[in-house]
Amino acid sequence: MQKRDLYYERIPTKLLREDVKYLGNILGKVIKEQEGNKFFKLVEKIRKLSKANKKSSNFNQSNKKVIKSIKALSPKNTFKVTRAFTHFMNFINLAELIDASRSLNEYENNKKKIANNNLFIEEIFENLFRKKNIKKNKIYDTAKNLNIGIVLTAHPTEVKRRTIIQKYHTIIEILEKRNLFKNSPSKLKILDKKLYDELTIIWNTDDLKRSKPSPYDEARWGLAIIEESLWDTIPKVYRKLNSIFVKNTKKGLPKNFNPIEFGSWMGGDRDGNPNVTASVTKEVILLSRWEAAKLYEKSLTKIIRSYSMQKCSKKILKKVGKSFEPYRVFLRPLRDKMRITHRSIEQHLVNKKHLNFKELLNSREEILKPLRVVRESLEQNQNENLASGELLDLMRRAKCFGINLARLDIRQESSRHSQLISELVKKKFKKDYLKMKESEKIQFLKSGLLSKKNKINNFQFKNKENKEVWSTFKILADEPSECLGAYVISMTNSASDILSVSFLQKEANIKQKLRVVPLFETLEDLINAKEIMKSLFSQTWYRKLINYKQEVMIGYSDSSKDAGKICASWHQYKAQEEIIKLGKRFGIKITFFHGRGGSAGRGGGPIQATLRSQPPNSVNGKIRITDQGEVIQQKYGYEPLANYNLCSYISAVTEATLNPPPNPKISWRLLIEKMSEISKSSYRKNINQSSDFIKYFKTVTPHRALGKLSIGSRPSRRKNIDNIKSLRAIPWVFAWTQIRLMLPAWLGSAEALRYSHIKKFRKTLYDMERNWPFFNSMLDMLDMVISKADPEISKIYEEYLADENLKRVGKKLRFQFKVIKDLNKKITPKEILNSRKQFRATVFVRNIYSEVLNIIQPIVIKKLKDNKNMKNKKYLNDALLTSIAGISAAMKNTG
Repeated sequence: MQKRDLYYERIPTKLLREDVKYLGNILGKVIKEQEGNKFFKLVEKIRKLSKANKKSSNFNQSNKKVIKSIKALSPKNTFKVTRAFTHFMNFINLAELIDASRSLNEYENNKKKIANNNLFIEEIFENLFRKKNIKKNKIYDTAKNLNIGIVLTAHPTEVKRRTIIQKYHTIIEILEKRNLFKNSPSKLKILDKKLYDELTIIWNTDDLKRSKPSPYDEARWGLAIIEESLWDTIPKVYRKLNSIFVKNTKKGLPKNFNPIEFGSWMGGDRDGNPNVTASVTKEVILLSRWEAAKLYEKSLTKIIRSYSMQKCSKKILKKVGKSFEPYRVFLRPLRDKMRITHRSIEQHLVNKKHLNFKELLNSREEILKPLRVVRESLEQNQNENLASGELLDLMRRAKCFGINLARLDIRQESSRHSQLISELVKKKFKKDYLKMKESEKIQFLKSGLLSKKNKINNFQFKNKENKEVWSTFKILADEPSECLGAYVISMTNSASDILSVSFLQKEANIKQKLRVVPLFETLEDLINAKEIMKSLFSQTWYRKLINYKQEVMIGYSDSSKDAGKICASWHQYKAQEEIIKLGKRFGIKITFFHGRGGSAGRGGGPIQATLRSQPPNSVNGKIRITDQGEVIQQKYGYEPLANYNLCSYISAVTEATLNPPPNPKISWRLLIEKMSEISKSSYRKNINQSSDFIKYFKTVTPHRALGKLSIGSRPSRRKNIDNIKSLRAIPWVFAWTQIRLMLPAWLGSAEALRYSHIKKFRKTLYDMERNWPFFNSMLDMLDMVISKADPEISKIYEEYLADENLKRVGKKLRFQFKVIKDLNKKITPKEILNSRKQFRATVFVRNIYSEVLNIIQPIVIKKLKDNKNMKNKKYLNDALLTSIAGISAAMKNTG
């Protein structure tokens, strides 16, 4: 049975219910004051009808009263009702955040286990220490050498405005204080007034983003998460991990250990995004360096103000001379360098002033070197307590965040590199690179890589796209290597795609090359990954080129959209197995980079379950994983949850390394292989063989409206082609989630599960469910989808938007879902089903609000479609966009 996620799946507590009721009551008072008693009564009427609806056995009959009330609303009131229920939904999320934080405090103070064993880092490590087959030294060495890359990607599923998110932080602070002052009525009264004022401001604030963010805006958003939460969280997480080892091994971890490093794609991911240019990448790197210098200056100022001691080491005295405040004098030049760095960059970005890069902070060693001198001095003078306090926290921040908080990855589509090289080859060598055989391409690139001379030199590219790609490489050559992470190649189809990037880095004279990371994302790419990597690993010159280290990215989004969840999951698993074997054969250390989203259809789910379900020996203390969309805010935007989630990464990676899952039995492999084929066939039959299915998606889901949400800088399609294949995975998942069918997470699974449940395979199936974490995790995610999906809701959309042909498509999809739901009950042991049911209890409360939004949405789409020239159209457009935001909040993991 899989471990539960502390935030995504809450058991409703008394305090949680009280907080939800409290926030609802205050919001009700604000609505009554701002919009009048008549409108307040209308909202309450709809809420009570929806609540009664949830208790009714006849969904369609009882829903008619809610539908009738909503249809009668004016455009303006439709918009206002949509806003009210969206705010209710967001406030439930805030209450759950607070409740999760209370659970953490309860555990920290009382070590009380919450609902499930092995949920917290302390428990997981103590279980490892208790295992007789794992030596303590091995656990210590694993923890000491952990290398966990958490990569923040752009947020095209975060629909809330930044200003609203900031106001939610204020509400969280108020709720936290209410908990502290629960026995002080006078203080509670002040807090109630403050909350009332805050909700009044929120009600009178525009909820919608009115313009698309630029890649620069997205980067600012990502950096804000680090500044507001992660900057303070990282030292606390490291202290917690250190205390676990002191308790269990009587020795602490090295002071310079750094298990976590943050990466970013914001401003670096140009795959299908023409808005991410070379100049944007340069600006984003400067922006992140500006933010980092500002934070370092603030921390150094705090230490300088604190360190008034006189007694210090000879090394410091030699540097500062006679002084009553040697530490202050010694640290001021470092603090001043931070100030010069952020002020100079700011003047450059705002006023285009010339930037002298030599004056800037260019290496984390420039921070760490003087801080080590201070630490040694403190230790020599009986101030170990100070050396292990704020100073050590700052040193650990420097190790983790470096000079720009998150190393920037570059991502580009493989064909863009081929196109650039093609222009070069055509002009200089009079050959057609694109028509060359793969072996010829490899030979050309190899000769370029091994030659001391450059082939490009001062070559002038004519093609606009090629100029832009080459400009990116030239800019990377100018940036400090510490600011950069990996170069990810999307749509990697061949070995030459990988060598192309190595070749272009060499030609651009990039001194410290970025790691070249192939991304295998479609089903075909995953199947071909083994042969592609084998063709490279078998070459001695390539092994030397990569220094016997290779990072490989596994794509979850496009493979699931391409072949369905079961088939994609199995081929992701197999691709990793095969690459691990190749690495072992050729002596190459493999690191896997998992391109996960928040939704089940894109590899989402609790991190312990995710890593436990990977092939054995695929983690080995080192892993990179993307966090995307609204998940970034949910996991890291609130410090107690950020602490918990970072600890979850550390414990999950350690556990997957030291206590790997079993190798799948032959019987398991044979059955899942067959299930994979059946699932793929069924999935593709649904998507490709019926034009009505495509029409259903375009007509019944609000996918067109998603483009109007202004939530991402990237176009929703890779190419300007109007079909499902060209559609990006995020809007594909997002749109199905809106109508509560959540189809990408289960389509094709019904036939596969039905096949596996026949008498011949039933024993093997039950064995897999109980003993194979990969399969158990897959079914657990399926169960989560079943609890969140509500196929009956899709009927409401069909009633307003579909003709009879499309209704037949919906009926067929609902039948398939029912088969899965019934089989899930048969396959899963009762004790696990009961546990899951308990954890999913909050879905009932959410549905009271989310179903109102699901009723509003198709009615609004229908009115907009039928009355294109109507008055007050703006209110309906805003109601539609707000309903999307509200349903997204209800589902939590939409992208």
